[in-house]
Amino acid sequence: MMSDINKALSWLQQRQGKVSYSMNYRLGPSSYDCSSAVYNALIAGGFLPANTNIGNTETLFNDLERNGWQQVQPVNGNYPTKRGDVFIWGDRGFTLGAAGHTGMFIDDADNIIHCNYGYNGITVNDHDQIWNANGQPTITIYRQPRNGTTANISNSDEEPTKTMEKDDDIMFKFIKVQKNGSKEIWFVFGNKRMYLPTPKHVENADLLLKRTGHATKEEAYSHDNYALKMIEKATDIVKL
Repeated sequence: MMSDINKALSWLQQRQGKVSYSMNYRLGPSSYDCSSAVYNALIAGGFLPANTNIGNTETLFNDLERNGWQQVQPVNGNYPTKRGDVFIWGDRGFTLGAAGHTGMFIDDADNIIHCNYGYNGITVNDHDQIWNANGQPTITIYRQPRNGTTANISNSDEEPTKTMEKDDDIMFKFIKVQKNGSKEIWFVFGNKRMYLPTPKHVENADLLLKRTGHATKEEAYSHDNYALKMIEKATDIVKL
């Protein structure tokens, strides 16, 4: 199948204003989250195999690279983005749940189309404005194979990358910085979040994360940070 970036972007545009954002009900057809929307768009455009598992922001790094996408390098601190580029926010290895974000550039003028919590659906926004509002997270940008080539969708004997299709697979810690500067450490498991009141609770959470192969690093979010609001909207509080 010949890849076509217009078909990929068209998949997103056709659902703009027609679907909602949800991390719990992310597989459509009426709601998606950022990564499931990008996965579906890339499949529609022929950049990923039709039977690709709908992964998450973290698995997207590997899936793009395995299918011929290459990282765009910054020039004098700025990324020369083009229509069809895919962006991923967050440090690789630490983008599960609401800790990461992804979408596609819809033009060469830094406008992105993405499924997001802030507008509860798929919208087009200025990348830098949204990026600044979210605390300027780490950016990785991928570009599709050159025109006239097809995406590498051949089967291999490699072990498939683990995908996080179930809410229960999501597990991480984060720090909430209150308005007065005090800090709270929270633990997220699936669609639940739990406050960790003591160092012992944090230690036990770290042991659990290590045993299950999850990262123990914790991202810090200001009380009014966009990503924090996404986490709190998508998870319910449970008590110890």
